Amino acid sequence: MKSQIKKKGTPGFILGLCFLTMLGDGFDLTIYGATLPSLMHQFGTNRQALANIHSATLAAMMVGFIISGPVADRIGRRIPIISGLLMFSLLNGACALATSLSMFGALRIASGIFLGSVMPSVISLVAEFAPRERRQSYNGIALLGYPFGSIVVTIIALSVLPKASELAVAAAAGVPLGNWRVVYGFAALFLLIVPIMIFRLPESPGFLMAKGREEEALRIVHEWGVNPDDVYAEKKLSDDAGAGGYKMVLSRKYIVATIIFTLVVFCQQVLTYGPNTWLPAMTAEMGFVGMQGTWALLCMSFGAVVGTYLGSRIADQGSGTRTIIPYFLLASMSLIVLAFGRELGAAAIFIAAFFAGFSITGSTALMYGIIASHYPVSSRGSAIGFCVGVARFGGLLGPQIGALFLAAKAGLLAFMTLALAGAILVTILRIHEGHRPPALGPRQGA
Repeated sequence: MKSQIKKKGTPGFILGLCFLTMLGDGFDLTIYGATLPSLMHQFGTNRQALANIHSATLAAMMVGFIISGPVADRIGRRIPIISGLLMFSLLNGACALATSLSMFGALRIASGIFLGSVMPSVISLVAEFAPRERRQSYNGIALLGYPFGSIVVTIIALSVLPKASELAVAAAAGVPLGNWRVVYGFAALFLLIVPIMIFRLPESPGFLMAKGREEEALRIVHEWGVNPDDVYAEKKLSDDAGAGGYKMVLSRKYIVATIIFTLVVFCQQVLTYGPNTWLPAMTAEMGFVGMQGTWALLCMSFGAVVGTYLGSRIADQGSGTRTIIPYFLLASMSLIVLAFGRELGAAAIFIAAFFAGFSITGSTALMYGIIASHYPVSSRGSAIGFCVGVARFGGLLGPQIGALFLAAKAGLLAFMTLALAGAILVTILRIHEGHRPPALGPRQGA
């Protein structure tokens, strides 16, 4: 059979498409924080109103996560990825045309639902095409799209958005500046990826095998250079585990790990969506002028790239959770330095922002890979959807913390306590798991 099937590509090509998809997720993560001062100026609103829109968008993403995980385990990974990216691009692009705050908020919230449907399928697909000994590396490379998306939108923002002084002059003159619309218009460019996915993105062979569609699975295995032994190993784990979906994720065998995973990701969501949303505004409150806050955001994004890549490579050589603990500790130290930015100066802010991105986003990418490897293919989408979806409450809380604390220092120190909590939770997870070998290979689990 293998000799009769034309090879279409390698897992690396699929990894590239998943990277571009996650680029959209990272774009969405940073676009709001980067344009926040301009939105306040455009619509004449306060921080709390915009924090509420952002929290509602994250709540919509949470709904997308929770619903799409079981859907991906039932119908496959391909359709949720394509449809989610399509609608995210259209709706975020339409934000550039919003004429009122309510219209803008409605479009952002709707885009959140579709964007939330993408990640469970992306992480599952990457895990199911990656060589077993490189699953964390593949996961890390795919999730590098996340910080790269942040970098792209920050560079665009630096290029087109007005400085704080220009906004103040325009506000005094009563003239709205619409430069922020250009930034949201760039989101529509992700539509260019959709046709490629429609014609070239294959279904997961592990999913097909678990559904009893062996002939289709083997065809994709040979077309894309996947190791068939890995696919059969996935099938055996699913067969041995029995029922999939949420029933398995919440079963007695997995419930403790599921709870701890969810709590850890909760801490990571607070740390991700809090500083990324408010860092430019917080640095302005500390007395830093011009675009220094946006430059700090860019440093955070570059740190996220380095931290995600290095962490995934280290995790492939040993234990993912052992790598995450020092990441959380580094995050807490970086946030302390950011909190005392007024006293330490701009250089310290930029360095601390780099290591905050390094540790926060790097630990998040590692945790997603660990979750994907901990559950069999029949419940992998559900596990990611549940753990990350429920933990999105942390994403809702992150922007609210920034709005709640009047002083930037207090808000950053509050974020620091979540980093310490994450380290404690991962330590508890390691004790619970007893350092046992993971289900999918000697180097893929906790």
